[in-house]
Amino acid sequence: MAFALWASAAVAFANIAMTLVLLAIYTDTYRKVRSSFTMGLLLFGSFFVVLNLAILVFWLFLFENVRSAGSFVDQASVYMLLVNLGEALALANLLRVTWK
Repeated sequence: MAFALWASAAVAFANIAMTLVLLAIYTDTYRKVRSSFTMGLLLFGSFFVVLNLAILVFWLFLFENVRSAGSFVDQASVYMLLVNLGEALALANLLRVTWK
């Protein structure tokens, strides 16, 4: 199950990278347009990056430091991988649409 934890972490890093690319695009758009919708996208993306970083830190800390939680983390890591893969698909689609 450790594979699922590390795979989930790798996908979470990819999600953060895709969100940072989206933030760069939205920042450029905001400089040109100054729309409240684009500002909302910037805030959403920023919170999304913070959320993913917090999840990564929490799970990796829990896995490394709490012995009694080891089996829980192993079991939950498969579900975290599925959640992160779902986020990755959604972000990839959003990035594709935004890039056009």
